[in-house]
Amino acid sequence: MLSSTSTFTTILTSTSTLTTTLTKKPGWSIAGNMSAVRYQHTVSLLENGKVLVVGGIQNSSILDVTELYDPVAQRWITTGVMNDMRHAHIAVVLRNGKVLVAGGFNGSDFLNTAELYDPLTGIWTMTGSMKNARNYAAGSILPNGKVLISGGYDGDNILDTAEIYDPSIEAWTITGNMNNARDGHTTSLLSNGKVLVTGGFAKHVFENTAELYDFTTEKWTQISSMKDGRDGHTATLLSNGEVLVIGGYYGSKIYSGVELYNSSSGYWKSVSNMHYGRRNHETVLLNNGKVLVSGGSNGTIAIKSVELYDPSTNVWTIIHDMNYKREYYAACLLPNGNVLVVGGFDGSHELSSTEVYTP
Repeated sequence: MLSSTSTFTTILTSTSTLTTTLTKKPGWSIAGNMSAVRYQHTVSLLENGKVLVVGGIQNSSILDVTELYDPVAQRWITTGVMNDMRHAHIAVVLRNGKVLVAGGFNGSDFLNTAELYDPLTGIWTMTGSMKNARNYAAGSILPNGKVLISGGYDGDNILDTAEIYDPSIEAWTITGNMNNARDGHTTSLLSNGKVLVTGGFAKHVFENTAELYDFTTEKWTQISSMKDGRDGHTATLLSNGEVLVIGGYYGSKIYSGVELYNSSSGYWKSVSNMHYGRRNHETVLLNNGKVLVSGGSNGTIAIKSVELYDPSTNVWTIIHDMNYKREYYAACLLPNGNVLVVGGFDGSHELSSTEVYTP
């Protein structure tokens, strides 16, 4: 069955051969349902082009179930079960193709455990545990193939600590502490190899602070602060190496404001606001250099509105809504340039639905 975004183009060649090609109009199409409803999960694009979905919350229960989306076959299949149930965890694709999942919460305990998913076997195996339990932390792969995890909440305190995972020995080591404790923050690997950390929440404060981690010295450097403190925001590395920080919230205030970090100058500037304030949304950098921002919450209800940001013109454009309202979901860019969005919460129910955006 063709979706409503499908069209046919028929070509008659000089040799009278009839050729029909199928193209997609820009917009959203349903990509089928997962086996489980879930929110606060992660998605990871594997080297084989499939998408791994891990953990999350289902009807107040925490999931250990994982699933794969095959964009070629356009179908979902279940894969190996994790050793620990978890949500609000970190998932990072390693250089060897395996996926590292660490931390999170299992419904009763904050986790320091970590495990590896092998796409070749579909099996999860435990790896070294972190020094600290942490959920709502942030993770980034470093230029040397190791993984940095920073901040988060351990059940008692919001953390300023950070750790490094070395895949070659499957072990964690403590690295330098951040200047500010934070959870719900973002990390972005810059073109110069440093990691930019922005915002988050700590000690009843919505952080506007930002800092850089240098893996060669294992030190953090406080840099100029953003205009607005924010949590529930996103940070997207643009094609030109700048970082676009979008939306989020400060207390009851929901931001439509957007800020841009220039890694060369080290300074922030405000750019055009979105049409809608939103938090707990998703952003994806498209192959054309534009940024797709979808869903989230306006502070009262989950939303399905979608906007495109063009960095070359500093203009936001409202485009087709998603088929479903969703926040606390996950999204990723597929190998063909389309965008997959997965699960989430619509304000009343957890979702198993997924959809694909065609630019």
